[in-house]
Amino acid sequence: MKRSSAPRAALLSLLFAGCTGDGGTPATDGSATQPDLTASGGDGGGVGDMAAGDMAVPTGECGKPANLARRSQLLAAQPGIEGKGKKAITVAATWSSLADDPNVTCTVDLLFKDLNGSGALDAYEDWRKSPAERATDLLGRMTADQRLALLAHPTLADSPASSTTPSAATAALIDAGVRFGLSNANSSAVVPRATWANAVQERCEATPLGVPFVLSSDPAHSVGNGRTKAKGFSQWPQELGLAAGGDTAKMEAHGKIVSQELRAIGVRMLMGPPADLATEPRWSGSQFTFGEDSATVAALAAAFVKGAQGAALGQSSIACVIGHYPGAGPARGGWDARLAKGKATTYPGGNIDAHLAAFQQALDGGVAGVMPGYGVPASGAWSGAGGKLDGQTIEQVGAPFNKALLTDALRGQARFGGLVVSPWGAVEDAGNGVTGAPWGVEQLTRPQRIGKAIGAGVDQIGGLSDTAPLAAAKAASLLTDNQIDAAATRALVVAFGLGLFEDPFVDPAKAASLTNTDDSYHAALDAQGSAMALVVNRDKPLGWLNGVGDGSQMGDKGNAGNGSKKVLPAPPGEPYVSAGCAFFVAGSFDLDYVRSVSAGYGELTIDEATIRGMPANTDADKMALSDYIFIRIAAPCSVDPDSSPLGYCKTPLEYAASDNKAALDLVAQARAAIDAHPGSQAQIIVGVDAGRASVVSEILKYNVSGLYLEWTVTDKVFLDVAFGIVNGKGRLPVGLPLSDAAAAAQKEDVAGDGQDPTFVRGYGFDTRSF
Repeated sequence: MKRSSAPRAALLSLLFAGCTGDGGTPATDGSATQPDLTASGGDGGGVGDMAAGDMAVPTGECGKPANLARRSQLLAAQPGIEGKGKKAITVAATWSSLADDPNVTCTVDLLFKDLNGSGALDAYEDWRKSPAERATDLLGRMTADQRLALLAHPTLADSPASSTTPSAATAALIDAGVRFGLSNANSSAVVPRATWANAVQERCEATPLGVPFVLSSDPAHSVGNGRTKAKGFSQWPQELGLAAGGDTAKMEAHGKIVSQELRAIGVRMLMGPPADLATEPRWSGSQFTFGEDSATVAALAAAFVKGAQGAALGQSSIACVIGHYPGAGPARGGWDARLAKGKATTYPGGNIDAHLAAFQQALDGGVAGVMPGYGVPASGAWSGAGGKLDGQTIEQVGAPFNKALLTDALRGQARFGGLVVSPWGAVEDAGNGVTGAPWGVEQLTRPQRIGKAIGAGVDQIGGLSDTAPLAAAKAASLLTDNQIDAAATRALVVAFGLGLFEDPFVDPAKAASLTNTDDSYHAALDAQGSAMALVVNRDKPLGWLNGVGDGSQMGDKGNAGNGSKKVLPAPPGEPYVSAGCAFFVAGSFDLDYVRSVSAGYGELTIDEATIRGMPANTDADKMALSDYIFIRIAAPCSVDPDSSPLGYCKTPLEYAASDNKAALDLVAQARAAIDAHPGSQAQIIVGVDAGRASVVSEILKYNVSGLYLEWTVTDKVFLDVAFGIVNGKGRLPVGLPLSDAAAAAQKEDVAGDGQDPTFVRGYGFDTRSF
């Protein structure tokens, strides 16, 4: 619809024309004048967000405190409303006076969106009703095909850039009734993405019922190990890094920031957070968990959901879909369940209840959705969920098809009534590459798999690119009307809960100001600082870097270790302390960046010809004459060719068996340079961008003085922590395996076994900033 150019005062005059307090009873049939809707500007506040102080206040009986309080309560519930092709309806809400004279009727006009253009207020348009009531009414107005289309959740191929209108493929899905879709256009800037999202909603709003679109996204705030950060978003650690901080209040704040940044571009659903447990260190997905401890994971996942969704779904929420029920962590042999060889999740320790418990706090907190894992719960002598799961009798099919898991355990024992979205590719054929994972139902057709998944408790088929297989399943009586209606209702409840029927639009002009703000940037830096776990910090050599004061360990800012008698933190340069130190960098550092900021850390020796009056002709000389040698390397990984194009690591966790074993050459070169210069007191500090929990014994044999495990932190954060510009306080969210042999011998479902007895969960040194 055309945006109104009338000033707000004129619209408010219309909106609140019934607030006269004269005892009259205005019409409540929705027959009042229908104004064009004023744009709310996404997060900018629409008509329903205006303060009560802007409105004419009633006098007389209806102006008494009790009635004003009731009036304020009704107005406070008024959501922001915006439309581009629909008109508004003003409807009077009335009540008998709550003050002195109950014979007086007080009124206030409320605004509603006429989604179907009927000119009257229909139940599904009435935001005063519950999402379930509205969904029931809308379902009765939809065709069978429209209801069926709500069971699809495809990936949208659009990458908004120069074109910000829906592609032909996306337009066809919308016209077919599809109203959920995953957008992974992470390389596009925020303004084109917001503009494109509005265009998607405009096309939806133009349909007869005006049902809006729920755009979803995979996690888009971290980078590395197969994940891409969305352009323009703040940059956070991966999940293990967030867990290294272990702060539920900060996790809740993180959820709020993720919500704000996704909503700025029109995305209202996140495929996250994870509640998987990293009990199997060889599993590639373990890096995308909050660790191995069930209680900790439960608390962190629930805190994120609370921040992202709020106390309940609303216009300032994104809906979270927690994964991957009943927990993908106990991957048999360490292989990922997307792969045929990893199709089983296994419980040799009988510990399934710990994995289920990691979900419960978020389920109890009202998380909107759940995504099952891919794996088949391997048969065995285990049971869980109060006896509803039995390893002796459980059907050997993947979680998306497993009624015992989804209906008996999740919906029954765990009391979850929300949306269940299958993982992408679960109903597709398994191929040579990672194209599908229909484990246990490989012999079934796609329509048969869909029927089995919906029958097991799934509501939406993730990645389903068209509605034809749904129609085929319905035609073959593999789906009943009751199943379709139940699934469609749960989908609509989410959309109503998010307030999308009132205002699905965002303000592209505000997208940049709502993403990567100063507050979110600094919060992300703080989270990265906590995503570094210092697990080795040697005593500093006698007389080394004692500073220029009295030489004592305490109160002398020039000291390495800042009074701790340890090698770390390194004393930084100006403007922090006057002494600083000489340092060399190697590995994955961005050398141009380090050069540009080196003065704040000390003397960067990599470009120097002389160091402290000594000639430095080679890198070996420069390393030996430095005080510190900082080396950043990736965790050991050999890419499994069976996992193309996902790039999962094979199971070994030692460098000797990895594709990047040459990373240790840098550490070996540093040790050789030091040993070749008898007077050298250079200290080797290694940072492992950990990914999975790695075996570190190969690094330790080079007698390094400091070892960090860190999860996708920037060079700035790494150096700020190492140089004592900010406090170092990260802790291992998982224990480190003692060896590949120990990792292979541990039980996949049990936390803590097969680990180095030194580097257990929670281990790590604090370092105090200068």
